[in-house]
Amino acid sequence: MTLHLLDKIGNWNPQLFREIKGRLNTGNMALASALSLSAQLLLFMSVSAQIPVPPPNGEYTYPIYHRFCSLDNAHPYEKICVRDAFSNFVINWREWWLEIFVWLSIFSVLALLVAGTYLLVSDLDKEERRGTLNFIRLSPQSAKTIFIGKILGVPILLYLAAILAVPLHLYAGLAAQIPLNEILCFYIAVAASCALFYSGAMLFGLTTSWLGGFQPWLASGMVFVVFGISALPFTRTAWDLLKFLSPLAILRYQLFLVDRGEFDSLVEDLDKLQWFYSPVGTNIASGLALSLLVCGTGTYWLWQGWQRRFPNPSTTVLSKRQSYWLVICCQPIILGFALQSNPLSGTSLPTLLILNLLMFFALIAALTSDRQSLYDWARYRKQIVPTSQKLWRRYPLLDLIWSEKSPAIVAIAINLLSSVIILTPWALLEKPQINEFGGVICCLNLILIYAAITQLFLLTKTRNQEIWAAGTVGSALLLPPLILSMLLLTPEKAPILWLSSTFVGFWFSSSSSFPASGNTILFSILSQWSVLVLLNIKLRSQLKLAGQSASKALLKA
Repeated sequence: MTLHLLDKIGNWNPQLFREIKGRLNTGNMALASALSLSAQLLLFMSVSAQIPVPPPNGEYTYPIYHRFCSLDNAHPYEKICVRDAFSNFVINWREWWLEIFVWLSIFSVLALLVAGTYLLVSDLDKEERRGTLNFIRLSPQSAKTIFIGKILGVPILLYLAAILAVPLHLYAGLAAQIPLNEILCFYIAVAASCALFYSGAMLFGLTTSWLGGFQPWLASGMVFVVFGISALPFTRTAWDLLKFLSPLAILRYQLFLVDRGEFDSLVEDLDKLQWFYSPVGTNIASGLALSLLVCGTGTYWLWQGWQRRFPNPSTTVLSKRQSYWLVICCQPIILGFALQSNPLSGTSLPTLLILNLLMFFALIAALTSDRQSLYDWARYRKQIVPTSQKLWRRYPLLDLIWSEKSPAIVAIAINLLSSVIILTPWALLEKPQINEFGGVICCLNLILIYAAITQLFLLTKTRNQEIWAAGTVGSALLLPPLILSMLLLTPEKAPILWLSSTFVGFWFSSSSSFPASGNTILFSILSQWSVLVLLNIKLRSQLKLAGQSASKALLKA
């Protein structure tokens, strides 16, 4: 029976069969099962040890308070313990099972996301170092088959451990009076979140091989940070989007309608959550729909990046056409979370800007071509352009907008422009100050400057160009505010330096105490444009030099 099933799996997905055959042996299965059952037993014993034990009669006459007792008290987290006919405390077993359910949910999700990400990135790193990844590329399997086989096969022992935790988790939820349909919604959210993070792990492992053995640690660390952010209270700003990357968002909905005791912080302000000013915080169906929308959109674009990059490691993660559609798809989702009444910070503009900065830094990494691609484009551009698209030969700007191997700066600028077009109507409704518009323009200029710096570094002949590009952009992000602070040049003393060199200048520009006049903002913008023009002139000269034939360059020398 088992051999017949494995044959079917091998015929459907050879990569999944390869992963199962290498991992699903008796020893590994026994170890995963033992760890899962031991962790469940440890959690059960830990919560059981917290059940209050009544002292002998007459030894303690003052009232005893505990969260697992049954008599309500003025304090929401502690209840008065009363005795039954046998002198034992009456325990609120629903509250006790709820605690098991919540902690088992949190630990299970944490293990699936963090450990699963580590396993996938580590597996790709090992395949790359052994040279077997190129062998897989040469096999007749499609990128889709390998992608599904890796995601289903590499963390298969984690799936086994999670399945063994389902009976206790399901029973604890039902005993805590959580409806079965809400528990099933949580399982759907777990599957969607795993698909998102595992897809990101696959693409991250494929594109950052230059990090070496640090890859899996960095990837799992970033997932752990995102998981921690998703556990923070809602802010009624665009930052709430990050909460729906994790299944903890659905866990909040489950706790909202029950007496949650010490878990009140998880559901704080959930009833005030909105999306495009529509309330979505009291209905678990709307919460699940948002979770599937966010995770589904992210998974789709990560999958597009994998499908494009896996067969050809030298190509960009996304084409320019795909990047335009990605921005058009993502901006309305981000904007929906920004459109909420009474945000805690007073305005959603700063958090909206932060999410857009993260997205555009990812776009810079996904669109910037490597040195060989730029050389091919500069030298053979007219031959690469199809004859049916003669306009591209006449107008190089069209080539910069659509061509696969052309520099990414124009595409980044177009994506910035489309984002401004989408977000401007909402920004006008917020009635921002003129300084805030100037701060936004400065931030957009900085993104283009970082894109140009990245493209210039990837065009050089140095080794580890990606490390140099990432290090330089990171230094340009962190060093200016650090140096200005060390020199005691506050935004009040040097507004031009803060506005023209740091993203932090946006927050100061939106402050009523910031002394930035219109001339100061204008001078900052002009100084950024000057730097951008110089960087593009340098890039143009490098591309012109690359476009010369080898013999011509030799004769000229």
